[in-house]
Amino acid sequence: MGTLALLDGHSLAYRAFYALPEDLTTSSGQPTNSVYGFTSMLLKLLSDHHPDAVAVAWDTPVPTFRKEAYEPYKAQRAKAPDTFRRQLPLIREVVDSLGFPQLEAEGFEADDVIATIAARAEEADWRVIVVTGDRDAFQLIDDHVTVLYTRRGISDIVVADAAWVEARYGIPPSHYVDYAALRGDPSDNLPGVPGVGEKTAARLIGAHGTLEGVYEHLADLTPRLRENLAANREQVFLNRHLMRLRREVPLSLDVADLADRTWDRDRTQRLFESLEFKVLWERLVGLDEEKPPAEVLDVATRSVVDPEEISRVVAGSPLVLEAVWEEDTLAGVTVAEGADHAAFIPVEQLHAMSAVLSDPDHPKVLHDAKPFIRALLERGIGFEGLSFDCALAAYLISPASRSYSLAHIADTVLGVELESVDAAKQGTLDFGGGPDIEGAGRRAIAVARVAEVLGPQLEARGERELLENFELPLVGVLARMEAAGIGVDRAYLERLGADLREDLAGLESDIYDAAGTVFNINSTGQLREVLFDNLGLPVLKKTPKGAPSTDQSVLKKLATAHPVVALLLRYRELEKLRSTYVDGYLPLIGEDGRIHTRFNQMGAATGRLSSDRPNLQNIPVRSETGRMIRRAFVPKEGWKFIVADYSQIELRVLAHLSGDPGLVEAFEGESADIHAATAARVFGVDPSSVTAEMRRRAKAINFGLLYGMEAYGLAERLEISREEAAEHIETYFTQFPQVKAYLASVVSEARTRGYTETMFGRRRYLPELSSDNYRIRQMGERMALNAPVQGSAADIIKKAMIDLDAVLASMRTRLLLQIHDELVVEAPPDEWEHASSILRRTMEDVVQLRIPLKVELASGFNLAECKV
Repeated sequence: MGTLALLDGHSLAYRAFYALPEDLTTSSGQPTNSVYGFTSMLLKLLSDHHPDAVAVAWDTPVPTFRKEAYEPYKAQRAKAPDTFRRQLPLIREVVDSLGFPQLEAEGFEADDVIATIAARAEEADWRVIVVTGDRDAFQLIDDHVTVLYTRRGISDIVVADAAWVEARYGIPPSHYVDYAALRGDPSDNLPGVPGVGEKTAARLIGAHGTLEGVYEHLADLTPRLRENLAANREQVFLNRHLMRLRREVPLSLDVADLADRTWDRDRTQRLFESLEFKVLWERLVGLDEEKPPAEVLDVATRSVVDPEEISRVVAGSPLVLEAVWEEDTLAGVTVAEGADHAAFIPVEQLHAMSAVLSDPDHPKVLHDAKPFIRALLERGIGFEGLSFDCALAAYLISPASRSYSLAHIADTVLGVELESVDAAKQGTLDFGGGPDIEGAGRRAIAVARVAEVLGPQLEARGERELLENFELPLVGVLARMEAAGIGVDRAYLERLGADLREDLAGLESDIYDAAGTVFNINSTGQLREVLFDNLGLPVLKKTPKGAPSTDQSVLKKLATAHPVVALLLRYRELEKLRSTYVDGYLPLIGEDGRIHTRFNQMGAATGRLSSDRPNLQNIPVRSETGRMIRRAFVPKEGWKFIVADYSQIELRVLAHLSGDPGLVEAFEGESADIHAATAARVFGVDPSSVTAEMRRRAKAINFGLLYGMEAYGLAERLEISREEAAEHIETYFTQFPQVKAYLASVVSEARTRGYTETMFGRRRYLPELSSDNYRIRQMGERMALNAPVQGSAADIIKKAMIDLDAVLASMRTRLLLQIHDELVVEAPPDEWEHASSILRRTMEDVVQLRIPLKVELASGFNLAECKV
């Protein structure tokens, strides 16, 4: 009958928000990155697919049946940023002005609404296109339903039909929920079976069809897999229950009515003008006109396998390269030849260009070079001579952007659209055969052209040296760290998991006894009933819908009110330890017994590094549970970890930048205790009279001011009155007046220039400072206060890593991890003393400040023993 497009509103809005720069605002300061990206995707859908009807489904703030059934469902997700939430009404207004229906149902997610409408549409013989960034929608795919899956950003979109799902996952869409239940979904906080990743899950479901089939054949599996499946049976079936989309959502809607669309052209034009969407308005009004196809680069690409010809191809300088990937596997590389020609070299022939790749004097230009360098290292091929990286250059120019894909940069910088590609682990190979040679060639030429534009921009901003002295040299360092990985004691982690499950079972029993009833501990609704109705505990906070809150902050305040509360807190702590760390790490241990995390240079606007798969920078340090996890990380047999920690680096940077003589003096002496020295000044006592409570308060002030903490925040942190907190801050600034003057100047200059700058020229743009919204301006001021200090500290650590990597090149000791202010190396016995000396000397001498940098060392046979 026709084509119906169903959009997952929140999913696409999130994709847009994190794909486009947060500094995309109107001239009045209204953030528009999410609404712009969403609208752009909507217009592209209309242009490319010409649906006869469109509807947008939204989540509601009311807890869904999934949350009621399983309290940890999506519990790990951080609260959406204010700048995102402010744009949701604008997105809804855009959709409404265009005349498209918007659907939602309390107690259900947008996915369920989409599944219900899709089922009704199929009955009416409609073709359905589902547009979403949620893989759960793959279960809806059949002869009538196709999914446009936004893999990353707003331009990398996969047309997922049944053939695509089978090629990608090895199973039909009808079995996708069973497959996903085994694998788990970290984004929804649904743990999978330890040791069962995508390949194992696909093999099991491919062989047995359903979860029931898998569990009927446990005896046919290996002992470890059988044990893990049996131990996690309840969670797996719960996963399937939660992941299965509901197709019977009560909606009073006739599908045929969705095609009855009228739009208010004048209203839409006024809205687009207020949002300053001039280009999008032109795209909208031009939808009904005959338009030329999107511009693509016209590139002739050849495949080269002859070693002599490869040598000729790679002789150019600079050498412009673009890696070609199939999933996570390197398939080859394309080389730009002039303005419109490129050569593809298969991975099997890369050895023929190894001499050029490892030549530091042969400059090379790439986009997001680190994954390529790591893949080369894993094949025994070295890489040197990186002279430009388009992704890193774009990051320095726009550090708040959430997408540095080549597709996005080419569109922004060149006005060129690349064909459904993404910079990180690009799928330029289709599932049916060999490389997409033409697409790979276009990407290589795009890299060359983007570099020509971004290079002069960096020069004009004074950030070329930052790229060449910090970011580019760090790429190879991080690639080597990723390739090395870090050892994990699998047996210990498995024992810990078993112990935690046993402890959790015991806690469940204790909780039931203390509560006087059996209930689902993970059900928010049932927990509310037990705590506030049955036990009569006071309601300290309510949810936006008016229900009593049971979040962590509430339970901590109620810990002494009833024995069950302390048990619940302990249960949550151990459950997070089990699900996030134990079950999260086990599937990621490679055949070499090591975890190979990924470091991201472009993950934070301040310049700090982040890591994922897994995130090794969020391991708890001080708590006993944190030490239990750190115990799992081990060096090579007979080797040791050496951990070098910068002592109070951010406060030392603050002392340097402010030049405050009192703060500088507080750092003097080998055994200087900055927090005790601060306490002595703030409380007006002799240093020998500083109590533990005084030091605790001084420490909170020292770090709080770095993050723009005001009296209210300090009062909350220290559990004191706001008046007392304000008095502490006033006294602090009286004792350290140049700190106060420096912080004020940072905000003032940022408001004038629009950005802050680190000691080394790294900029962070802050459009929030010009917002009409007071809360957003306040947030901008806090970011301005923190960015120069945190960014300078991040740059210092990066430079230390670069210098250390060079010094260690002739040794067996190697750098493994960077965890904020710590660097972790593993060293053989004959190098322990020398490596320790090198670490301290290199890190302390990396830059000269008004007060010296200080490094504290610790070593051990696991990370828990390395107590700095």
